[in-house]
Amino acid sequence: MIKLRLLTAAAAVLLVMMCACGTSHPEPQMEGHYTYRHAFNYDMGGNHFDVHETGTMDFYADSTALDSARQVYTVTLPDSSTTTWVFNYISPSRWHLDGDTLHFAGIKDGFRMELIEGDGATELAHNIIDLYSSGIDYEYHFHLDTLTADLLQWSFTYRDGHRDTWEFHRK
Repeated sequence: MIKLRLLTAAAAVLLVMMCACGTSHPEPQMEGHYTYRHAFNYDMGGNHFDVHETGTMDFYADSTALDSARQVYTVTLPDSSTTTWVFNYISPSRWHLDGDTLHFAGIKDGFRMELIEGDGATELAHNIIDLYSSGIDYEYHFHLDTLTADLLQWSFTYRDGHRDTWEFHRK
């Protein structure tokens, strides 16, 4: 009788463990297609840049990614006049996740940033393209803030201490 009770208890524990394992949900993965909107600003060479971008980010299982965005720059020049440029930004990239640190860098071959609309100061616009192109392969270390089935959020803290956050919505 005791052996039967022990056997029944062991079978019950095994059944609970099997059911629990069968209903667990895998951790969300980075791989997928995301959309995003992001805004940032900075000062350079006496000019103030306000940038708004709308894009898509595709993460692939082979540790590559593709960042495609429409970037709108509104630039306030030293004389207080403004100019606006629209860029097409295409950046094949590589990535890997190490705990909550996302290592992310562009790949120079295939990177494109093209001025598709703009008024005035186009030499400065081309300097922006050259600046991005020259450093696109720098590896950034982003902090992975959130990764769910629907949302990817990362942040970066700059040398001056300010922090920027990107939100990507899985499609």
